[in-house]
Amino acid sequence: MTAVATAVDAAAQPADVTPGPNRRHLWLLSGIVAVAAALYAVVAASGGYSDYYAAAAKSMSTNWTAFAFGAFDPGATITLDKLSGFLLPQAISVRLFGFSPVALAIPQILEGLTTITATYFVVRQWVGSAGGLFAAAAMALTPVLAATFVHPMEDAMLTMCTVLAVLAWQRTVHRDGLRWLLLAGVLVAVGFQAKMMQAWLVLPAMAVTYFVISTTSLGRRIRNLIIALGATVACSFGWVTAIALVPPAARPFIDGTTNNNPFTMVIGYNGVNRFVAGLMPGTPMLPALPARASVDMAQVGLVPGLLGHTPLKFFIPVYAAQISWLFPLAAAGLVLAWIALKTGRPAVSDRRMLLAATLFSGVFVVTLLLVLGTMSLPHTAYLASMALPISGLSAIALVLLRKTLRLSSRLRFFPAIVAAVQTAWTVVLMTGYPGFAGWLIAPTLVIGSVVAIALLLIGRQARPQSRTARVAVALVAVVAMLGPAWWSFAMVNPRYAGTANDAYAGPQNAQTASIIAPPEGPYGVGLDSNRAVPQTAALESAIYDFSAARAAGDRYVLAVDSWRVSAPLIFSDRLRVLPIGGFTSRVPSPDLKTLRFLIAAKHLRYVVLTGVRSKNDVVNLNLDTIGAWVRSTCLVVPTTAYRSASLATVSAPDRLYDCVSAAVAVTATAGATAPNKLHPPQVPVVQHAERESEPESRT
Repeated sequence: MTAVATAVDAAAQPADVTPGPNRRHLWLLSGIVAVAAALYAVVAASGGYSDYYAAAAKSMSTNWTAFAFGAFDPGATITLDKLSGFLLPQAISVRLFGFSPVALAIPQILEGLTTITATYFVVRQWVGSAGGLFAAAAMALTPVLAATFVHPMEDAMLTMCTVLAVLAWQRTVHRDGLRWLLLAGVLVAVGFQAKMMQAWLVLPAMAVTYFVISTTSLGRRIRNLIIALGATVACSFGWVTAIALVPPAARPFIDGTTNNNPFTMVIGYNGVNRFVAGLMPGTPMLPALPARASVDMAQVGLVPGLLGHTPLKFFIPVYAAQISWLFPLAAAGLVLAWIALKTGRPAVSDRRMLLAATLFSGVFVVTLLLVLGTMSLPHTAYLASMALPISGLSAIALVLLRKTLRLSSRLRFFPAIVAAVQTAWTVVLMTGYPGFAGWLIAPTLVIGSVVAIALLLIGRQARPQSRTARVAVALVAVVAMLGPAWWSFAMVNPRYAGTANDAYAGPQNAQTASIIAPPEGPYGVGLDSNRAVPQTAALESAIYDFSAARAAGDRYVLAVDSWRVSAPLIFSDRLRVLPIGGFTSRVPSPDLKTLRFLIAAKHLRYVVLTGVRSKNDVVNLNLDTIGAWVRSTCLVVPTTAYRSASLATVSAPDRLYDCVSAAVAVTATAGATAPNKLHPPQVPVVQHAERESEPESRT
């Protein structure tokens, strides 16, 4: 704490805002943004779909009710199993430009370019324009982040909101204004709509740094933090509260819950239950991950219980190659900043800003390492949040390395050590992928060794020239970025561009590749995507078309027992589909009582059962009950009725049931009346884009 106190005492008055960047720096920043935009645009064309999220974006683009509630299906019968804020820009883009991988990726690209630009201004306030430019380039070419910005997933919006929140929060270092804290809190709350409580992981770093740096009174600091935190929490739960106030009969069922409570979905299913299963009641158990999606367990070798839930897993190739390239530089940034703050050497123009940068980045990265290291990570995209503090600390390191070279002390040799360690770490990561990066190992070793030796010689000089020091440190930056740049630019080859279900650039390591199937055409794998079996999806489209010709007047053409059947149908504008069971197949939406009501009211005629564990994850009471009733009450439609010659050889356990005869039996029972208020039918009316053929007689 001595260094902290010294830095604060040395800056009793707030520092002036850093002067604006000069034209040359703005041109360099524009070049970084332009290169990133070109790379992302090329990759976006082959970005593909995530069946689950892409279907929701399509549904939200066709129905304003689905848009408002974040529904998975066009009929808005059930929401996504998470907040849908990240999908709102995608739904608008699809509505404007049509449904395609590019339309889904446009919002992510814009979010990525905004993130890169904002990062420059954040880090520039800390260590100047040179550091800001490096941090912007690092954000543009960090593999996991580059892949996130070209695929439709939550983390792009989360990262953008986090960086913008930090940019607003920085003003409190200069002016101590409550309004800037409030703006930062609101931006964190917007990020909450994208990735829920992961957005809050930046709050400890903001709070600690503000508390230490602020020059206002202790009481005022505490008051401002309490007000800002309250505003953040209130805004974060704004949408959730609004949805909770809507009567259940007037909104979709909340996926990720068994009690139809949006707070259960956010706090339990997507929050505390990820750490302790069943901690919050009202949530369905998460299905066991299929082997090909269990990245953690595939990478931790013989001791998954040890490495899979500690920060050590970030040194495992599957994660390290995506986010860990700059670890040595980031660590050097922490060490050099601490020395500078404690001893005053090297001298910095604004100790207060350096303290703010070091405290914020250090607390933020430690928070992320602890939380993400403890939890299971089903997707590498979770690591995108780590890019900002790592890039910031690395920029601090490069700026202070140059200053350190001009010291007449033993610390002058520290840059050579950093260059050697950074080179060694880069080579270690490359050797894990010899077929992909083997050609780059020798040049990296040569350049890194030459730079380390040059820095050692420069450090022996009594008064090294400033230009020499700048060039040598710039080469350290080049060595550090060789690996992530190659991984990111490799995305122009779709083989190395990751999938829409997970963000990674470059190759998978051998162990992961052996358990993760390659994508089928433009569709990503993972989440047991139905598009991994295109023939099955084609058969289900034929089933829909057959049913639509005989149920054109019904609210729904089909009820299906898996979202994996629904998603490809929605893609192809077959919108009147009713999914059963939600994402986990464990959600009671609809239950048997509601399904029977729909059939009796002639809102539904056909039901598809895909077979035990074929496309639904589990067998559970709701699906068991519905399946048993359908099999015992409805009539099986012969497969010859909807199979064309091209589909004759497709093997699938799907069975189509005609429940028109069941409607007569249901009408005579209590199930023919509308369910009571505790179990209302989730059947909002949908405005269809097209009309199908006139219904045939139900006799």
